[in-house]
Amino acid sequence: MKNLTLLITAFSIIMTLFWTGCKKDSSPDTETFIIEVDSIVHPDTINFGENLDIKFYGYIGPDGCYAFDKLVPEYTTGTLTVTCYGIHTFEDICTQAIVYMNGSTLQVSEMPIGSTELKIIQPDGSSLSHDVFVKE
Repeated sequence: MKNLTLLITAFSIIMTLFWTGCKKDSSPDTETFIIEVDSIVHPDTINFGENLDIKFYGYIGPDGCYAFDKLVPEYTTGTLTVTCYGIHTFEDICTQAIVYMNGSTLQVSEMPIGSTELKIIQPDGSSLSHDVFVKE
């Protein structure tokens, strides 16, 4: 009986080591990057209390391993800065479709009265700038 228990314990330890040693992380590596925005579309004037919808257009990547990730807005007095992020997944096989933003939309609420600069950050550190006016 003692030998059987010892044999089962040894077998369990060996199988555990084998299983953990051979287990491969199935999630592929990814990299986040700033998307180059070529244009944005938005109203130039809105009424106080209305939401501002900003549509973004630009090239994300050459194949299906690239995708839109998120829009990150940051407001400081008089300026709404937006950074658009994409994600690149390192896969062996990707679709051949070129990926674009195609009007990904950011909806901004509680805009202050007056003029606000929209500043869209580009990968090289420059920015694309537009203005929007919120009237009473």
